[in-house]
Amino acid sequence: MKKSMFVFLITTAAVVIAAPGAWATAWLVSGKTPSLLVIGVGVVEGLIAGVVSGPRFWDDRNAIRQRAAQVDDS
Repeated sequence: MKKSMFVFLITTAAVVIAAPGAWATAWLVSGKTPSLLVIGVGVVEGLIAGVVSGPRFWDDRNAIRQRAAQVDDS
């Protein structure tokens, strides 16, 4: 899997989690249905979280794979 595809998948997952989470939180706090602006903020938060964390997950994944290969060679 390429790094860009991995980052895209992490970003998509973050958006899928952040948007409903932002909506539900605003609904619970205010007691009424939140506006589309709240959902937009959740989507932006998810995009930022995915773009920031995706490459870090990729690098960690590669480091773990290299360590496992070193242990197998020993």
